[in-house]
Amino acid sequence: MLNFEDLDSYETIVKMREEPDFNNVRSEILTLFADNKDMVLATSLDNRVSARIVSFVNEDFTIYFFSWEHNKKIIQLRGNKNVAFNLRKLQIEGEAEVLGWAGDKKFNVIGDLFRAKFSPKWYDSFSCVKEMVLVKVVPLRIIKFESVHKRFHLQNIDLKNSKVYQMRLEDKDNPHFSY
Repeated sequence: MLNFEDLDSYETIVKMREEPDFNNVRSEILTLFADNKDMVLATSLDNRVSARIVSFVNEDFTIYFFSWEHNKKIIQLRGNKNVAFNLRKLQIEGEAEVLGWAGDKKFNVIGDLFRAKFSPKWYDSFSCVKEMVLVKVVPLRIIKFESVHKRFHLQNIDLKNSKVYQMRLEDKDNPHFSY
């Protein structure tokens, strides 16, 4: 175990910046998704940002939720597809697409994900409403907050290249260790 003074040595800083294993981080995130039914969604339009809790399911990193078509979040999504989620120590930024009526047969696979995670009765009571639309969010960036050796780190998960880049928060302005 490193003592506190050793945590600021050049060698330790370099070691802490080594890339964590993508598959391990991926597994942690997907477990977090499986263990939680709700997360905070933020949307914005015309300089107005709003946030609320949504119930969700996922296929790998792709996230799905549904809402009333006339709801503020759907109006904002139609005008600005950029969204952000927060789930415990994760910040997820992505692009949303309103797919259409949640009860459409072409969404049966996603409906089955909701039925399994929540209950068939819960999902079916919402999806039969014609004004209920399904939304798909493809994450572009995931940032995970971690504590390593009593120091705070951000892990930037690069989904496109299947890599994780880690940085200590206190090193953000260090010219030798810029991110």
